[in-house]
Amino acid sequence: MVSRTENDSSKLNTLIVEDNKDDFLLLVDYIEASGLEIEAKCVDTESDLVSALDQPWDIVFSDYSMPNMNGARALEIVRRLDQDVPFVFVSGTIGEEAVVNAIKSGAQDYVMKSDMSRLRHIMDRELREANNRREQRDAENTLKKLSQAIRQSADSVFITDASGHFEYVNPAFELLTGYELTDVKGDTPSCLKTEHSDPEQFKLLWDTLLRGETYKGMLINRRKDGSEFYEEKVISPVKNDLGDITHFVSTGRDVTARMVAEQSWRRMRSVLEATPDLVAIFRPSGEMVYLNASGFQLLGVSQQVATQDLVYSAILPEKLVRQLDTEIIPLVMQQDSWSGESQIERPSAQNQMVPVSLVVLKHNEQQGNQLYFSLVARDISERIRFESELQHQANHDSLTSLPNRYFLLDRLKSSIASARRRHTLVAVLFLDLDGFKRVNDNLGHLVGDEMLRQVADRLRHCLRPADTIARLGGDEFTVVVEDLINSVDIISIISKFYRVFQSPIAVSTQEFFVTFSTGVAIYPQDGSNETDLLRHADMAMYRAKSLGSNQYQFYAPEMDYRGREILRMDTELRYAIENDELCLYYQPQVDAKTRQLMGVEALIRWRSPARGLVSPAEFVPLLESSGMILQVGHWVIEKACEQYNRFREAGFPRIRVSANVSAVQFRDSGFLEQVTACVQAAQIPPDMLELEITENIVMQDPERVSNILFELNKLGVRMAIDDFGTGYSSLAYLKRFPLHTLKIDRSFICDVTESVSDATIVEASISLAHKLGLDVVAEGVETDAQCQFLSNIDCNYIQGFWFSKPMPEDEIISFLGKTF
Repeated sequence: MVSRTENDSSKLNTLIVEDNKDDFLLLVDYIEASGLEIEAKCVDTESDLVSALDQPWDIVFSDYSMPNMNGARALEIVRRLDQDVPFVFVSGTIGEEAVVNAIKSGAQDYVMKSDMSRLRHIMDRELREANNRREQRDAENTLKKLSQAIRQSADSVFITDASGHFEYVNPAFELLTGYELTDVKGDTPSCLKTEHSDPEQFKLLWDTLLRGETYKGMLINRRKDGSEFYEEKVISPVKNDLGDITHFVSTGRDVTARMVAEQSWRRMRSVLEATPDLVAIFRPSGEMVYLNASGFQLLGVSQQVATQDLVYSAILPEKLVRQLDTEIIPLVMQQDSWSGESQIERPSAQNQMVPVSLVVLKHNEQQGNQLYFSLVARDISERIRFESELQHQANHDSLTSLPNRYFLLDRLKSSIASARRRHTLVAVLFLDLDGFKRVNDNLGHLVGDEMLRQVADRLRHCLRPADTIARLGGDEFTVVVEDLINSVDIISIISKFYRVFQSPIAVSTQEFFVTFSTGVAIYPQDGSNETDLLRHADMAMYRAKSLGSNQYQFYAPEMDYRGREILRMDTELRYAIENDELCLYYQPQVDAKTRQLMGVEALIRWRSPARGLVSPAEFVPLLESSGMILQVGHWVIEKACEQYNRFREAGFPRIRVSANVSAVQFRDSGFLEQVTACVQAAQIPPDMLELEITENIVMQDPERVSNILFELNKLGVRMAIDDFGTGYSSLAYLKRFPLHTLKIDRSFICDVTESVSDATIVEASISLAHKLGLDVVAEGVETDAQCQFLSNIDCNYIQGFWFSKPMPEDEIISFLGKTF
């Protein structure tokens, strides 16, 4: 309904409910006579009244008593359709009770037709009050809308009094902070402060507000549960008509996600700026969004150029742009990512192409709309160089730079395929340096390595470009010679090798003459594949080595038979351990002068169901090479300790038992513990056990050997040097180490009565041993003359067939009972 004020000069829209046309005109005349201009309409039925109320009216007059509709009904209809329009009864018959009821039902006043002097006053009053009602209702509606807007706002809103105490908070505030109005009413917003809040920021806030201005800024606030959040704030002072601040209204928006994203981007940007990789972000149109410092540098673009002014087609190499447009971007559109390799031309170097690995990703908005692409390019020059080195290392020996086994197998396979097509021969030569271990053991690995390098260089220069030489490890070299017409031709190549090494190799201040043991296998007669040829050449090499140094041998089928025989024996030997086929024989050691029994040596034997009694010379090397010697050696020491107790029970209380210890067993980390456990388990006097080691064991690692020997000496176990005079050693160890017995090898005893040199060596050895406080045992004594000679030169003990052969356990006890 349109409102009207007292000074409004427009015509007054007046609706008159009257059944009498004269009374209608009389009322209109009276109103206009009072100075008001009106637009009046007269209705006298319900339907006309309802229809008329479709348009706005400033005031409604109604008779009370009418034939078609009474005044009470007219009032009801008007109030149903318009609550604010003034309604005044103008009647000649309305009674007091009807007036009261009308006023109660919503009428503003009444005027009697007989006296309308009050009409203008009533109209002015009611028009004014109607206008006030409308303004108040509009204000209430506006306030209601504002209240609903604040309550329904996604932004946090709170209102404080002039001193900053909470008076109102909206639901968004409660949701954001976790505080309800009851929690904070009467409190101040300082309850939201955190330890990270900036005091200067809050000072600026209050300075701004107290100047009557609006504050806008970012604050770090704290929720009720203690968690922190970023809030974008707008705080305004509310002033009264006098300009005094009465309240403050704060609106806030949680921007934690945005701030975290921005912080993440800043951190990411710092990482991207520090990375040596090119990182670019661009839109589908090609416009650059971001290019890091490495990108500017790699592409030769000045960092003074704004990124948004760049397009990738202008700064990336033409080839890469073409690859992006035609291959990479279409695939990324389908698969979201692409990775591969390309090249970028480095502007700072003339035509230098830098190999790079590329990763291109597509990034979408949350709605799935395409947003931008990212490209990461990494310089992989070093990686490619490293991969090339790794490839070389994978196929070449690191010491000599010769091809290794993998490279050799590939070349040999190719050579065989070529020879098969061309009907030619391929020779495989296995070369093993003679005596190289002696160089390593005595002069050290540095000298040995330099010697191998020089050997490799000489061999390399002996061959044709098509031939291959490889180092398979240690002191073994393998040569593949292609396109041979006749197998005899290989002899000239071997002769060439020998001629090259007629002059010595100089390492540091020493010179060495190098010789080889060489085995030869030839395709196709000695094998149709690389595996057989290598295996047969290896067998031939070992056959050559058995003939002495600087020998060569061509493969023969019987060598393969011998190799297979050794494999069969290895398998049988493993079952022999499980089936308890190994046993100990014992050979007495007697005093050279008194012929009194002083001890026995435990000697291992193998009673094979298939082979009979197998010599230790045949199976002990297999035990050592396979590692089975550790288990067997432990068993030997254990049995030797137990045998002492059997001798004692048989009436021989002081018979020392000797047992041999192999190099593999002596180097084992658990050797000391095993010996200690055996002695303690058998409860024998430690000095009744004597362990025999060779000179070579002593000299392999003198420092470690010394530690073990001193520990055994503390335990009380005796130590003997076996086969004295046959190893490569220094006599100094006899003085350095805690030894008890020296055993002279049988090779010096067998001709001691006929050979002056052997007699001299034996006598000197015995004299040296006695001066060092060592007992001496002569091995291999087989004649009375030998026994007498040894007795005359003060040898302590003798051992050999002259007195007794080795015997099994049951026989040795019976023999000792009869003899002693």
